[in-house]
Amino acid sequence: MATLPGLSDSLQPLDVTSDPDVPQRLAIPLGSEWRVEVPQDSKLQVKILSGIAEIFGTELAIDIEYTFQNTNFSIYAVEATELEWKCLDLANQSISSNTNLKHIYNLHFSLEKLRVSSFEGPRVLIVGESSSGKTTLAKYLCSYAIKFKPYEPVMVNLNPQEGIFSPPGCLSATPISDILDVSSNTWGQSMTSGATQLHSKQPIVKNFGLENISDNRELYMRIIQQLSEVLSNRFQSDPMVRRSGCVIDTPPFSHFSDDFSELHEIIKLFRITAIVVCAHDDNLAVKINDVLMSQTIPIVRVPTSNGVVQVSDVFKRSLQRSAIKDYFYGDLNTVLSPYTIGVDFDMITVWQPRSALNTDSGSEALYLPVETNASNLQHALVAITYAPRRAPVEEVIDAPILGFALIMEVNDTRKKLRILLPVPGRLPDKALILTAYRYLE
Repeated sequence: MATLPGLSDSLQPLDVTSDPDVPQRLAIPLGSEWRVEVPQDSKLQVKILSGIAEIFGTELAIDIEYTFQNTNFSIYAVEATELEWKCLDLANQSISSNTNLKHIYNLHFSLEKLRVSSFEGPRVLIVGESSSGKTTLAKYLCSYAIKFKPYEPVMVNLNPQEGIFSPPGCLSATPISDILDVSSNTWGQSMTSGATQLHSKQPIVKNFGLENISDNRELYMRIIQQLSEVLSNRFQSDPMVRRSGCVIDTPPFSHFSDDFSELHEIIKLFRITAIVVCAHDDNLAVKINDVLMSQTIPIVRVPTSNGVVQVSDVFKRSLQRSAIKDYFYGDLNTVLSPYTIGVDFDMITVWQPRSALNTDSGSEALYLPVETNASNLQHALVAITYAPRRAPVEEVIDAPILGFALIMEVNDTRKKLRILLPVPGRLPDKALILTAYRYLE
C-alpha cells in the first residue's frame, strides 16, 4: 500500500505564552490537523475564527466556544483555519499534515455507494489492536454518514471497557441521527441526560457487567446475541435505519480467543458485509483473511494515524469514572440531580456475573447470588433489570436493563443501604446485577 502523504513531515511543536487568560491564536494549514492532549485537571477552550474545521468528522461552528477536559483529540482543517484557544496546562500539542483522512474519505464514499444502491445498508465491523484508532474511525464514519443525507447509522459498541452512551461494562447499539457532541470525551449524552443542546441519542443497552470478555466468554456471547436480536428487530421496523447500516466497534483483537470463535459469531449474528482493519501494516488483515477464507467478505485496511495516542490504564479508568459520573450527575453543560434513598437488606436481590474472581463457588451458572454486605456492595454500580426480584437466574440473564443505581453506603450493623438513583422514586422491586465497576465521590 502506498505511503501516506506527508509521511516524512516532522511534527511542529507550538510556542505558547505563560499567561493562560490571554487567548492564543493558531493557524492550521489546509489538510493538516492540530493534535491536543488535555489533562484531567485542565480545561481547553477553543473558538474557530475562520475556515472549516472538524473534530472526528463533526464540523465546528464559527465564533462558538468549545470546552474540552480530560481528552485527546485533533482538529482537522478542511480549509485553512484560524482559531483561538485558552488553557492553563496543555500537556501536548502539535500540527501535522500526516493524517489518514484520505483513506477514511475513500472508505466513507464506498459505504455511501452501498447505501444508494441497496435498501440494505453496509454493516461494517472494525477490528484492530488497542490504541489503533478503531473508535475514532467509527466516529468519522457515523459523522460523515449523517452530514449530507438523513441517514441514521447505528453505532454498535462491543467493547465493555468503553462507555458509549452508557456506563462502562455495557454493550450498546445507538442510531446516530444528529451530530455528535465534540466536547465530550466519549460520544456525548443519551436520553438519560434529560434536555441537552444536541438531539439526545437513544441507545439499546445490554449489561455485561465485567471489564474483560475473557472473564466470561459464554456470557459475553450471550449478551451479543441478545443485542443482535434487538438490533435486527429495529432494522426490520425502521427502513431508514436499515438502509443506513451499522458501524461496529470491537474490543482489542488480542482479547478474542485463539480460535476466533467470537469473531465468527459476531460476523454471523450481525450479518457483516465488510471488515475494516485498523493497523500500521497488513499483517492483521492477512491473518483475518486466512481465518475467513471460506467467506466472501471484503477486508479493507485503514492505516493507523501517527497521531493516535497510546491510552494508559489510568486514562481508561478516568474515562470510565467520567461515564459513571455523567450518568448520575451530568457533564459540564448539563447538570443532573440524582436522588438518594434508603433500602433494607431484605428488599434487594443481587446477582453477579461469574468470573475468575468468584469461581470458587464451583457453580457453572452464568450469574451467581451475591451476599449483601459492605465488602461486596460498597460504592458498587449495579444494573436494575426488568426481571422481578425473586425471578430465577435464567430470567434475570435474559431480562432487559431498566437503568443503573449506585450503592453509596452499606451499613452492616443496621442492615441498611443508601442507594443513588438517577430519578426520584422508590427502588423498583427488580433483580439487581452487580458490575465490576466502583465509583467513589
